[in-house]
Amino acid sequence: MKKTTMTSLAALLALASAPAVRAAEATVGVDVSSAYVFRGITFNDGFVAQPYLDVSGLPIDIGVWGNIDIEDYDGALEEGQFSEVNIYGSYTLPIEGVDAAIGYTEYIYPNAEAEADREVSLTLGLDLPLAPTLGVYYGLDGGIKKDFYAEFGIGYDIEIDERLTLSLGALIGYLYPDEGEDGFHQYELSATLTYDFVSLGVKYIGQADDKVLTDDAYDVEVVGTLGLSYTF
Repeated sequence: MKKTTMTSLAALLALASAPAVRAAEATVGVDVSSAYVFRGITFNDGFVAQPYLDVSGLPIDIGVWGNIDIEDYDGALEEGQFSEVNIYGSYTLPIEGVDAAIGYTEYIYPNAEAEADREVSLTLGLDLPLAPTLGVYYGLDGGIKKDFYAEFGIGYDIEIDERLTLSLGALIGYLYPDEGEDGFHQYELSATLTYDFVSLGVKYIGQADDKVLTDDAYDVEVVGTLGLSYTF
């Protein structure tokens, strides 16, 4: 890892070691997906595995997430290697009636020469019908430096029985890059069926504007995912 990455991780761990105000809870899991698409951009059109660890209930919530390329995207990637590791943290703001949090994410590319991307965020959620959410993200460093991205989403959960839930969602993203075209970027429609610790999901990704999300970056329309998780 780069020195800056170690510094960021140390800061997160230092905050996490402060006295907690509620019981800590950790979730470990892995998603196996038919492709890796992030904010409409295809990073691998073949199978990937994405393990993660989230820890909540501390002064800040922290986590780590990774992408392992099972397939090589036409020879552009190394099979069985981590192409990306993200370290992130967030702090819930004490705002009554709004689920608000500020966050920081460092995107690390261990098998590439690219510098780490660093990003700050503000997310808002309302306890209203369709659970509207808004996230705004600003790049501090790397390839996303000075880029602004916003995402508005809605969702609805259908409890089929005590342990089986169907979650439906929709979102649209807006990109204002430091250079290039700005405008609506991508839209997504998703459905996820969750039973206990197993989930099965499908997502459709569409181009909102092909001048913003270009044909070169947009390569996959449908992604299927099988997820396993355990909370303790």
